[in-house]
Amino acid sequence: MLFVRLHFIKNAGYTILAGLSILLGGLYLLHHASAARHDLVATGLLADMIITFPVAYYFLLIRPLQLRKRSLLLVFSCCCGAAYLILPPHQRQYILQLRKLTFVLELGIIIYASTQISKIRRYYQALQTQMPDSAHHLRQSLINVLGNSLPVKLLAAELTVVRFGLLCWKRPTKLPSNAQYFTTHRNSGCVALFGVFLFVGIIELVAVHLVVLQYSYKAAIVLSFISVYGIMFIISDFSAILKSPVIILDNQLLLRTGIRWRAQTEIQNIKAIRQVKEDEQPDSVCFKGGVTKSSANLLITFNQPVSIERLYHKSIMSHSIMMSIDQPAEFISQVHAAVGN
Repeated sequence: MLFVRLHFIKNAGYTILAGLSILLGGLYLLHHASAARHDLVATGLLADMIITFPVAYYFLLIRPLQLRKRSLLLVFSCCCGAAYLILPPHQRQYILQLRKLTFVLELGIIIYASTQISKIRRYYQALQTQMPDSAHHLRQSLINVLGNSLPVKLLAAELTVVRFGLLCWKRPTKLPSNAQYFTTHRNSGCVALFGVFLFVGIIELVAVHLVVLQYSYKAAIVLSFISVYGIMFIISDFSAILKSPVIILDNQLLLRTGIRWRAQTEIQNIKAIRQVKEDEQPDSVCFKGGVTKSSANLLITFNQPVSIERLYHKSIMSHSIMMSIDQPAEFISQVHAAVGN
């Protein structure tokens, strides 16, 4: 497993290096080329971006690591989009012609994906009846239907952000009557912090857009889009923290902080649980999952390591978790009572 991971990191590094070399080298040559050779250099850069890099991606990542070949279509589409943005206007006609060749294939993939929506929804609803955890179950439903690939995981992460960001006004999932839940936001100061981040994000959006607009309309639109997405991510994070409490249900304990991370384990797997002070430092292997860096007030140790799933990172295993929770004394009492039963 370690060898596969190191092999992936090495090949991913080579792939990124190849992409940067093509992009930066091509832009340098394009900028310094004479007028007579400008079109020739632009054509060469176009060929490298839509042929050389996808081929390198295939031989460095897809073939040795046995990844899904359909990810190559996504890479090709991204390369065409990047080439369309940076190449001279008269070169864009070639790109549009190439996109027509892949349109039928992409349309087929979209139709296939749309037919899987009902299946994804059935998986999601079945998982929700076991333990209400919409973000995790959305990810698992997509993986079960579309496959356990990196693009699917990224799609699940983005859909989760959109779901909590754009639909922040929706009521949280109703919990079963026998579930006990504990919020994580009231004592952490995240409400005030959210207000500050949101205010700064809006000011930055307006200021950057007005300044960059004086120099480049396209750059202003791109940066504004990035800023809007950042604001949506802030709203999504805060909305998820409000709507995603820690849950004790039957023999299961669901620990989480919004959409940032989650861990589920049996109550009997808890070895020790205690309150901690703000200045207490856990050991290096403890997972730090507080709402803010200084708001953690609970340390949970497990008999067997638990899997901790994170939004944009790989899952990790840990024997202990330090996190934020409201009413920690009451939570500890309920956990002890559940363990005793």
